[in-house]
Amino acid sequence: MNEKINAMSLSELEARAAEIDGTELSALGVDEITALNEERTAIAGKLAELRLLAAREAEKRDKIANNNNLGGKKMPNNEEEKRVYTLSSPEYRTAFFKLLQSREADRSDVAWTKEERDAYVTVTTDSTNHTGYLLPTETMNQIWDMIDEQHSILGDIEMYRNTGCSLEFPKRMSIAQGDATTKNENQANDDEKNVWGQLVLGGKDFTKHIDISYKMMKMSIPAFEQYIVNEIAERLGSALAADVITTIGSGYDSTYNTVETSAVGVVAYRDLAVLLSKLGNRVGNAVFYASTATIYEQLVGMVDTTGRPIFQPSAQEGEEGILVGKAVKAEDAIADGVIWVGYPKQIKGNMVQDIMIENDKNIKVHTYTYAGYCCFQCGLIAPDAFAKLTLKESSGET
Repeated sequence: MNEKINAMSLSELEARAAEIDGTELSALGVDEITALNEERTAIAGKLAELRLLAAREAEKRDKIANNNNLGGKKMPNNEEEKRVYTLSSPEYRTAFFKLLQSREADRSDVAWTKEERDAYVTVTTDSTNHTGYLLPTETMNQIWDMIDEQHSILGDIEMYRNTGCSLEFPKRMSIAQGDATTKNENQANDDEKNVWGQLVLGGKDFTKHIDISYKMMKMSIPAFEQYIVNEIAERLGSALAADVITTIGSGYDSTYNTVETSAVGVVAYRDLAVLLSKLGNRVGNAVFYASTATIYEQLVGMVDTTGRPIFQPSAQEGEEGILVGKAVKAEDAIADGVIWVGYPKQIKGNMVQDIMIENDKNIKVHTYTYAGYCCFQCGLIAPDAFAKLTLKESSGET
């Protein structure tokens, strides 16, 4: 259908759009209505594209004519050279949300200024912009700042953003021969033999949609943007963080690197020491991750044998405190009563498609649907890079 629409002229598109608008929808079935709506949306998009291009061409012709009328001299007031618009331009940001909030797909009710129209056309026709639905830079930053603030684990892992492709990482599974060991004098080391695997991150789809009624769409552009950012960031962030924690749980050495507290329902200093002893030697500092409830119920009040607090508050942003020399961070994607410790940079994350926002309209229930989407996958490089502590639930006595 899109090939046919792309081949139609402006007048043909307008005629077909008028024909669809004049259709008696009440006499059609659900499938026929859906097909017509899809065709009308595609036609509207093409019409808007042709109209914008025609407006740009008319503007160029007017400038050339005015310049010729002045004998090739510069126009009055020494008109400045055309501005260069990017995803970071405020004009593009405003144009983007005016379009996203517009009532109809043909954009006829989008009250763009000349600068906003120029910014939108420039950015969307620039072949170097390949970020899905071209979220404005400031909006994208707001979403990720909110996600990182709510989910510390996502800000700590080694993230590759908007790669557009699958990534592969070598993963050492074990050392079959030649690991570090003691040797007698004049005794040669064994040649190292590693067992390697491959960590392939092709991406998984993550999506969250929200429905907004016709009445709610009366909100202002700034309020609309903040509503969309808050909803998409909160729910997509929760899904991404939960996936990272699940990935750690399936990738770490659960046989050796799982510790249970020595006492029922209480974390002791020795439990944390044993937990840290399970980690392999990795570059960087290990970090404790636990839910907010677990941190304040189990860790904040810990004291040594003299009654002095062990947990030290931290002024570092994103840290709840310091314990055993390691940062403690809240991550509510982790279940209560569970503490993870490890090297977050040993988690590789491939954001194949960065966060984008799509919209649609449902005339049956009179709502607009806005969906946040991204394609992401992560993996743990080393099984000994994380260890897990769980609270003992019973003494085992009967």
